[in-house]
Amino acid sequence: MGRLNIDHDIDTSNLSLKGGDILVASPLLNDSNFKRSVVLILQRDRTGGYLGLVINHPLDISLAEICQLTDAGEDVRVFSGGPVDMQRLFWIHSLGSPLDGALEVLPGLWVGGDYDMMINRITSKDAIAGAARFFLGYSGWTAGQLEREIHAGAWGILSNLLDPVMLIQDNPDSLWDSLVRRLGPDYRHWLMLPPDPSLN
Repeated sequence: MGRLNIDHDIDTSNLSLKGGDILVASPLLNDSNFKRSVVLILQRDRTGGYLGLVINHPLDISLAEICQLTDAGEDVRVFSGGPVDMQRLFWIHSLGSPLDGALEVLPGLWVGGDYDMMINRITSKDAIAGAARFFLGYSGWTAGQLEREIHAGAWGILSNLLDPVMLIQDNPDSLWDSLVRRLGPDYRHWLMLPPDPSLN
């Protein structure tokens, strides 16, 4: 992570992130993996680290190519979930209990579930547009790492998102802007910075 100029106080004394929290990257964050990213925190692990998915960075590859599907999935976009284990496929969805083993991370939004059941839905032409998003890789932080990044001003935090399905339905190109607005007035200046801060 590159150095950041802290331009407002960030109180992390009572910081307690949990699964379902949303991280919104500062526009000054230099890491290309997280440039203007929105990250869904999936869980805190037993060591105090975190696992999450970048949900707004599409890749130039289809689900059909990844899963070697011959009759479906060509139009299903796949996203970069983060720089860790880019050979591993993840998905979040609003399909709920029909997918065995899915875990609800926010009301109405689940992660994972039975792979074969998901592929069967796709190959049987069951509509998943706007109901699921697929990712290669994930984002991970060791104990204390994410807290330090937040203290340095790298991330804004949204908790208890009231309409979490927007995370898989909204245009990924506009999702960062939309969620910055929800962070409140202290973050509005983020919207005024150009995508390449060096041009400012």
